[in-house]
Amino acid sequence: MTARPILPQITAHPPSASSPLAVGGILTAQAVAKLKAAGNAVWLDEGPQYIFNRLEVSGPDEPLYDFIGAASGPGFVDWRPEWHSVYEQIYFEAVRGGAPTREAAEHLARKLRDILWRRHEEERVRSELDSHRVPLDLNALIPIPSRVLRKGFVEAGQDWMWANWGLRWPIRRVRFAIERRETSGGKPVAVFRFLSEDWSPWIALVRMRERWPELRFEMKAEYLES
Repeated sequence: MTARPILPQITAHPPSASSPLAVGGILTAQAVAKLKAAGNAVWLDEGPQYIFNRLEVSGPDEPLYDFIGAASGPGFVDWRPEWHSVYEQIYFEAVRGGAPTREAAEHLARKLRDILWRRHEEERVRSELDSHRVPLDLNALIPIPSRVLRKGFVEAGQDWMWANWGLRWPIRRVRFAIERRETSGGKPVAVFRFLSEDWSPWIALVRMRERWPELRFEMKAEYLES
């Protein structure tokens, strides 16, 4: 397939798979250090590629546990959808897709809008009941500003996440464990495992290192086999 850029304005290119800055298309530590939060271009084939990430954090106990506490969050971003606009979008897509009648398109739009609304509310309630249920929440570490939330996910959210996290979608399926290894003298190592789409959160990683300079952050990533 032909690779395509997902950002029209490019300020820095990730290295190719043959570059010494990448191994199998995954950035090395040297390449990560060259990233800039102003924007980076990702080249990808058609459709999302899912990446399995492993982030290991180690260092003195006090800043390590400070990071662990700061990293956890609800894992929910309230984009404050305008539900009538959601209904209209589904309705017109149904009409263009060949709905037999206007009434059928209206029924489908109402049904799907209500399903999406219920799921949104369920997630919102879960986040209120447990504000630290996800061990690694990028929105807890690097919060999305209210002005961006007001504009919405499509209009402003994806571009903001790309510039500040290095991703266009939140991470998912986060798992967390404290490991103790002989190589670290038995000291605790915080290990986070999670999935991301198309790219790993390298910009967020740079910002973590800036905020906790006493800690060592090491992230490894692998493309999942389709």
